[in-house]
Amino acid sequence: MQVYINNELQEFDADLSVEKMLASMQIKPNGIAIAINNTIVSKSKWDGHFIKENDKITIIKATQGG
Repeated sequence: MQVYINNELQEFDADLSVEKMLASMQIKPNGIAIAINNTIVSKSKWDGHFIKENDKITIIKATQGG
C-alpha cells in the first residue's frame, strides 16, 4: 500500500497500525505527534488505528530550543 509521510511517497504492507508503521521505520514513539489526513491521532490509539491506501501522514518530532 502507498501512503505519503511528510509529503514523501512510501510503500508499506497492508493491515499496518500507526504503532507498527513507526516501528518498521525505526522511529521511537517518544516526543512525536502523528496526524493522518490532517487529523491528530492520539498516542493511546496508535495500536488500533490502521493506515489506509493514500493516507497523508504527518510525523512531527518535538525539539527543544531557547
